Amino acid sequence: MLLAVGVWAAFWGSAEQHSQLRHDYPWGVFYLANWGQVFSKVAYFSGTPTLFRHLWSLAVEEQWYAIWPLVFLAINRGRASDKRRGRVLVVVSLTVMVGTAIAASASWPTQFFNPFRLSMQRVDHVNFLYLSTITRSSGLLLGAAMAFLWRPWQVTSKPKGNAANVLDMAAVGAVVVLLAGFFMGHVAEDSTYLWMLPMVTIASAVLVAVVVHPWAFGARKVFSARPMVEIGKRSYGLYLWSWPIMRICDAYTGSTSKFLLAAVLTVPVSEASYRYVETPIRTGLLGRWWNNRERRDWSLITGCIGVTTVVLAGSLVVFFGSADKVFDAAQDNSTGVVFDPNATAADTTTTSDNSTVPGTDTGVVGQSTSSTSSTTPVPVTAATLPRRVVIVGDSTAHALAKNLPDGIASTFTIGNGSLQGCSVYSGGTAVSTQGFTRSFTDCAGWETKWASAAQKANAEVALVVIGAWDVFDVKLGGQVVAFDSPTVDQRFTDGVQQGIDALSAIGVKVALLEVPCMRPKDVKGAGTPALPERANDQRVAHVNELLKAVAAKNPTTTTFVAGPQDYCTNEAIANDLGYRWDGVHAYKPGAKLTFETIAQSLLRIPVG
Repeated sequence: MLLAVGVWAAFWGSAEQHSQLRHDYPWGVFYLANWGQVFSKVAYFSGTPTLFRHLWSLAVEEQWYAIWPLVFLAINRGRASDKRRGRVLVVVSLTVMVGTAIAASASWPTQFFNPFRLSMQRVDHVNFLYLSTITRSSGLLLGAAMAFLWRPWQVTSKPKGNAANVLDMAAVGAVVVLLAGFFMGHVAEDSTYLWMLPMVTIASAVLVAVVVHPWAFGARKVFSARPMVEIGKRSYGLYLWSWPIMRICDAYTGSTSKFLLAAVLTVPVSEASYRYVETPIRTGLLGRWWNNRERRDWSLITGCIGVTTVVLAGSLVVFFGSADKVFDAAQDNSTGVVFDPNATAADTTTTSDNSTVPGTDTGVVGQSTSSTSSTTPVPVTAATLPRRVVIVGDSTAHALAKNLPDGIASTFTIGNGSLQGCSVYSGGTAVSTQGFTRSFTDCAGWETKWASAAQKANAEVALVVIGAWDVFDVKLGGQVVAFDSPTVDQRFTDGVQQGIDALSAIGVKVALLEVPCMRPKDVKGAGTPALPERANDQRVAHVNELLKAVAAKNPTTTTFVAGPQDYCTNEAIANDLGYRWDGVHAYKPGAKLTFETIAQSLLRIPVG
């Protein structure tokens, strides 16, 4: 599977998939894929999923196979009975379940020791709870306990009373729990770790215990039926091949037709794998061939296989090793997009105390959709060019900083201090009505990073570009709080103020860029699906009102800068993916539009 998917990706995969495979191959080959995902800091259901994302569960399984024999030898050295050993394993399994539930309630851990770097590393706690060998060991431990405690083959008598019915009903109940977990569970929900996964673990153990018991006539008949047995034999291959095929067909996006196409393709591919790879190895066909081989054939066959394998594997290593370490979908490599240094914007307007200060109008500069009171501007001392600006904020800030139009260097020196996936929060989770979530636990210390980036760029002005993650409902302390509620508003304004304080402390002036109207689109390479909250202009307008209010409270340090209105008034531009490649993040034409709109406003901000 690793080789086949690699060959497909080399010829037909995207640049993003090449970068993903560069990261995933080493982790997958050594059965450490779950830890590779934990330490990647990419939320499990965020971003464009990789072709090998499903290997995490096989990694947990293989790590168990490496560790359990040693544990088995250790616990069997004593004189304890098998029942005692089994009970101890049950207690350990339950302890893992309870510990995982407590960790989920506390949104923990946020850091974990990375043995590959020999240092503590910040992790997404949901990733850790869902993917780590530690938290997912409860089922394996419970299965090992059953091997010590449950020995139905020793039963030789006939069923007593309603024992057979009880066993069958237990199997039915277990199946119901498993189906409920399948349809109701979600990786980012606390309930998954508080009770869903423990129930699924226990239900799985119960189901296995029942179907191996000779008295469970009904359950044994169902699960020993030929179709069930044949599916079971092929389950490993079906799991192994289904996800990369789903990913290749884009079936993970919710399209029924693509899902059905992927399912149809998965069946023959996994069947071929079962017949010509798994079965020959499992039944000893390769071993018999080895024993019956003829010497004269061996050298030729071995040489051909060896050379082919080395050439293929080596080619994939070289190919994916040359891929970008980190794929940046926002990078626009086009040419000919030139910044106009003579671009103009609206003049200066008044401050909150009605005195005229360059670049402020209750902290507002430039034209905006809201009304502003204006006065005759005070003469402004010309800014020394190029003005040193650092762009801080979320992924929209990153796109703006990465896609600078040609010729801007004579007017602005731009530094990139963006933190993708972060706004002005160190905790909580953005929640979309589409079920998409984004945890901010890995954004702790963002304000310090803003200040460090400003110092590194020797910035005079920090342009704060946020908004993409500020239009959602928010999950705080296990409860979802609605957007536009006092709690969510206060959380946002407190965060913005925290950023202003960090930047002002090092003498950097702050410009809060107006959040543009967004027209999100589902495009390849987008790390986030097209979420309806971003397309809600009323939500965007509310965030801008909050930004203006914060600017008004900090008139000596902070300015609200009005951005291009075309994104709200001109649908042709707003929906043009040449301006914003996914309707949210700017390409070079979009960056040109923004910088030409705000250029004079940024230059009017008094510094020094």
